[in-house]
Formats: sequence, structure tokens, C-alpha cells
Amino acid sequence: MSYELVIFDCDGVLVDSESISCGAIAEISTELGFPMTTRESIDFFVGTSIEFAIDFLKDKITQSIPPDFESRYRQMCHERFQTDLQPIPDIEQLLKQLKLPKCVGSNGPRHKIISNLEITNLIHHFDQGHLFSAYDIKKWKPLPDLYLHAASRMNVVPANCVVIEDSVAGVKAALAAGMSVYGYAGDSDGEKLSAAGAKVIFSMEELIQLF
Repeated sequence: MSYELVIFDCDGVLVDSESISCGAIAEISTELGFPMTTRESIDFFVGTSIEFAIDFLKDKITQSIPPDFESRYRQMCHERFQTDLQPIPDIEQLLKQLKLPKCVGSNGPRHKIISNLEITNLIHHFDQGHLFSAYDIKKWKPLPDLYLHAASRMNVVPANCVVIEDSVAGVKAALAAGMSVYGYAGDSDGEKLSAAGAKVIFSMEELIQLF
């Protein structure tokens, strides 16, 4: 297949943020009476939105979800990203060598995408107009809208796009959009990604050989 556009998810594909962000949810959830490990939080929430996490926890916690849940979560992530956030191994080399047009399609807010790419020194690989957030269109993965929006803005038909994802929700979104998708299983066996329909890879170096 000859691709015309590579669409990268951000968290867990460009930046190694999932353990930090899901760890924050697990910490707050545990405080509220529903004990959760970071690993469990990753299994529950990778590729979803904070709204999804809040809705999920409403059924698990006897007390009401505090109104500052999201703001506290955002602040915890912001502080920890400043010191702990790292790029995904080999992603810098892939971005340097990639000749195809590329963009980002993330469930996260646009300011978070920019901040995470700045912290990890990856921002220079992307045009500011090629960073697409689900918050801009109010449609989140696993719906295909974000990826269809990115393809439209990049003037590429969906069938000629390839998506790099690390979550089942993201894989479902890409396939529903009519795109090819590689599932990055950096810290898992990749079975869930494969079952969702992704071509599984275990390192970004594999994509360097493919693209």
C-alpha cells in the first residue's frame, strides 16, 4: 500500500504519557474509595477521554464525583509531565526519516498536545496547523470523526491514510474511518490491538523499515 499521510496519536505513540496520566486517575480514584493500580487504570482508560473516566467512576464510587476531579487531574498531569515525560523510544528517529506528510490526531486538548510535544522536543516535527484535537470537533475516539477531520484538513482521502495508535479505541476509530492502522504495543503483548484489527508493532523501529 502506498500511503499519502501518516496520522499519529499523541499519548502513548509520540510521548510516553499513559502511565503518568492513568496513574493520576488511579490515585484520585483510590482516594475516593475505588482502589485502582496504574496498570488497571491503563487497561480501563488508554485511548479514552477524561469524561469517559469520570462516567466510568460514577458507577464505582459511592460518593459523588468531586467537581474539581478534572481540574485536579489536569494539574497532576501537568506537574508530572514537566519532570517525567519522555518521548516514545525511537520515535525521534522515525519522525526524522519519515518523508510522507504527517499530522497528529489526539483525544486530548490541543494545548496538552502542544505542551507534551514541546516538553519532549518533538514539536518541531509538526506544523502547528497539523495538530488535531477531538476537543475541537467535540467527537472523541472510538468515533471516526477526528481521523476523518484530520484527513479532510490534510486533503488526503481516508483510504490513503495510515494511523499509528496504541489503544483499542483509537484502532476502532481509524478502521471506522476507512484507514489502515498500526497498533503500537510497547508495553503489552498486543493481543487487544490485534483483536481490534490493528497490525501490531512492538517498536517504532519497525515503522522506520516500513515507511
